[in-house]
Amino acid sequence: MSRRPLLALAFALGALGGCFLSANPPPSFRYNCKIDGDCQVLTCRGDLIAIPDADAAGLQLAEDCDEVLEAEKNKFYEARQACLDGLCEYPCELSTDVCPADKGHRLCFNGTCATACGYDDERFPNPDATCSQSQKCVLFGDDIELALIEDLFGSSSGSGSSNGGFGGGGSGSSSLEDLIGTGLCGIRCDAEGARACPPGQYCSGAMCLPDCAHENATPCADSAQCYAFGGFSTCIVKCDPAGENTCEKGEICVQGLGLCLSTCLGEDATTCREGLTCSEELAICVPEDLPADTIGTDTDVSDTEAPTSETETSG
Repeated sequence: MSRRPLLALAFALGALGGCFLSANPPPSFRYNCKIDGDCQVLTCRGDLIAIPDADAAGLQLAEDCDEVLEAEKNKFYEARQACLDGLCEYPCELSTDVCPADKGHRLCFNGTCATACGYDDERFPNPDATCSQSQKCVLFGDDIELALIEDLFGSSSGSGSSNGGFGGGGSGSSSLEDLIGTGLCGIRCDAEGARACPPGQYCSGAMCLPDCAHENATPCADSAQCYAFGGFSTCIVKCDPAGENTCEKGEICVQGLGLCLSTCLGEDATTCREGLTCSEELAICVPEDLPADTIGTDTDVSDTEAPTSETETSG
């Protein structure tokens, strides 16, 4: 987990104002499939290659295609599709890091990298028409309540510079109301026959939300543990502090917890948000008022009480 999962979701939702209101038509076409082998990988060159051909050529997943030498980019891929609900999709759990944004897949929605719909009603008066068959345009303000997005991220004040707004990084700004009528191509998680939410998430109605402590959440994978901290709960990969480092770049295996968390020390350090301070002993951000005698001690958080609906996020 290279970022706090809720912040990853908040960032993705915050980018909607810029991405969804652009003039580019959504790349919503999906190939039909029966197995993963019917799908493709997206190479670091931007080409789509059939999975059997990519496997035969020995293509490997790149941590960052921008860091791959131009001459080597045909040996690595950025994203790999999977056959989900009969369509070739880029799978995800929450973070948009795995989604090929330059191909229009900018948000992780119910386990797949989603594309936009519903913002070009002149050419597409029926928003569902821009989505592949079996998918619908899941609309903000209708299927997904704006209050939910506001709880996760906060509404825009219209200043264009607020971290809590929906500006897409351009010169203008967007408000929550601008999302009304736009949406995501996908399948509601409460639809009949819909796939279960990814590990650590529960179905809130149309949309899977992160909260592994929720009574209806999909259990974490065997390799992860439900961890509640700072007003949120999520599945975090287990590790052995005394063994080989198996955590992702920018993470550290925390002593006493045996979990991979973002580190606040070193080259890939994360910045501690307000109310947290960097513990030099643990190398992670901890609450400023955390008692000193709790740092470095074993803590079982798998049965932590579920957080309230007032999820704490940071812009």
